[in-house]
Amino acid sequence: MLEVKHLSKDYGGITVIRDLSFTVNAGERRVILGPNGAGKTTLFHLLTGVEKASSGSITFAGNNISKMNAVERARVGIARSYQKNNLFEHLTIRENLMLAAAAATGKSRWFFRDVTNQADMKTRIEETAEQVALTDQLDMMVSAVSYGNRRQLEVGLALATRPALLLMDEPTSGVGPAMIDTFHQLLETLPRDITILIIEHDMDLAFSIADHITVLNFGEKVFEGTPEDTRGNPSVRQIYLGNGDETYGASNDHA
Repeated sequence: MLEVKHLSKDYGGITVIRDLSFTVNAGERRVILGPNGAGKTTLFHLLTGVEKASSGSITFAGNNISKMNAVERARVGIARSYQKNNLFEHLTIRENLMLAAAAATGKSRWFFRDVTNQADMKTRIEETAEQVALTDQLDMMVSAVSYGNRRQLEVGLALATRPALLLMDEPTSGVGPAMIDTFHQLLETLPRDITILIIEHDMDLAFSIADHITVLNFGEKVFEGTPEDTRGNPSVRQIYLGNGDETYGASNDHA
């Protein structure tokens, strides 16, 4: 599904991503771990076309997308939810989802009232709202809902595009334990025809949802394996704790 080969990103002589290679299989749940400054969000920028790599290649569904821009990559099935809310505050949740779906289907230039009257679009929005547990809030203004609901909506905007690959940048950032449980349930119920690549700061959630984990440090891949292998790896423990004598679970200090 996704193959990254020798990917690097430099900013004025400072290397943020260095010779990174990994493969994600179709339907996989891959978690990206690493301390602050490891290059995780920069990696997402490169995968989605927000930024161009200095070198290396990205192949998606058998096609080299390295030269595609962000819009082109979205059209081939790559979607992303962001760490910070990026919503239309004075529209309803339904309208936010409708705009995302319309853009993905090429209907974004239509008059908004025409889009909202399309039966297939209504169905898509209702299905997406159910996926992210926002059915009861569909007609509420975004400005009136909780921070947790906004985080759910961010994921919903990505899902409304019907992606093949979903990138999630710390979806539980800033939410409490109850909302983390909600996101856990959401991730568990998403169909396996959606491949997920997720940056997550909550270690318990990361280990519970991942098929495989890739660990970055200073822009380099330092480990890759199953959650069980990752949890017991001395190098990973050293990165997160500074020594190899402790265990680690949920922590918000090493996003």
